[in-house]
Amino acid sequence: MSFIKDHSKAIKLLAKIVLSVSALYYVFSKIDVGQTFNAMRSINVWLLFLSIFIYALSQVVSAFRLNVFYKYVPVKISSVVNLKLYWLGMFYNLFLPGGVGGDGYKVFLIRKYYNASLKRLVGTVLADRLSGLAIILVYLCALVYFIDYDLGKNAVPEDGIKWVHDMLVWINPYLNYFIILIPFIALGYYLYLWTFSRHLTASAWRVLLLSIIIQGLQMVSAIMILKSMGTELAGRQNDYLFLFLLSSIMSAIPISLGGLGLREVTFMFGSQYLGLNQDHAIALSILFYFISLLVSAFGAYYAYRTSSIFQKKSVV
Repeated sequence: MSFIKDHSKAIKLLAKIVLSVSALYYVFSKIDVGQTFNAMRSINVWLLFLSIFIYALSQVVSAFRLNVFYKYVPVKISSVVNLKLYWLGMFYNLFLPGGVGGDGYKVFLIRKYYNASLKRLVGTVLADRLSGLAIILVYLCALVYFIDYDLGKNAVPEDGIKWVHDMLVWINPYLNYFIILIPFIALGYYLYLWTFSRHLTASAWRVLLLSIIIQGLQMVSAIMILKSMGTELAGRQNDYLFLFLLSSIMSAIPISLGGLGLREVTFMFGSQYLGLNQDHAIALSILFYFISLLVSAFGAYYAYRTSSIFQKKSVV
């Protein structure tokens, strides 16, 4: 027991690596890997660059959203310092998943340099994450109305999971009513803040609006990736976006390396059930992951020069 306790971080990292590698191995054993990489090789570089830019822009807005929360902690962090902190956190979250998480390290630094309440900072980080999840659920509830698939009339896809199909068949008649859940999701988020972080409730609707913009930008980034591969999107754009959002929820589960593997499994089975181009769907998953790695990599500068973040505390 003492060995496990002393090496818990290393064990967790190893478990994440094993899960991600196993999931990727499973996916690549079920698909035509050559076709998937052919889709990526024939990519339109300019559209891919546009996708990268849009994703980076979504992260800038995400940093701004978090700073909206900080003002109610209260802690006064300039926009420039906050952006540097946010990129540092992105780097730690994706490149050092087995060590100190990026969110935890940001809390440590803000508490150190601004003497803010630890409890409120932790609550703020959690509220920020949940705002993103709430809006993903909102988009899913809206998109499910438009997905082009009649679950009740389709057989189990090849290599499909029967219990998943049976569950989808059972829920199919109710899909069109999911849209009425949207106000309840927003209300549920507000009640969460009221219960656990009441000082943040004044920012709730502004934060949710920013979350709509953030997730919208990431959806546009995903569409740009598909367009760059020449994916046939006529009448199927909503289906790809639905899968993309579903994979975002799966990748948020902290049991893999930044969602690597879980996202690909979601796209593999989802593309089967929705009748999408599986090669392009999985290529989208892989490319989006590497785009997030590329954008996050710029935070490495502040990981090695952390003190430079706080050299100028100008209020912007």
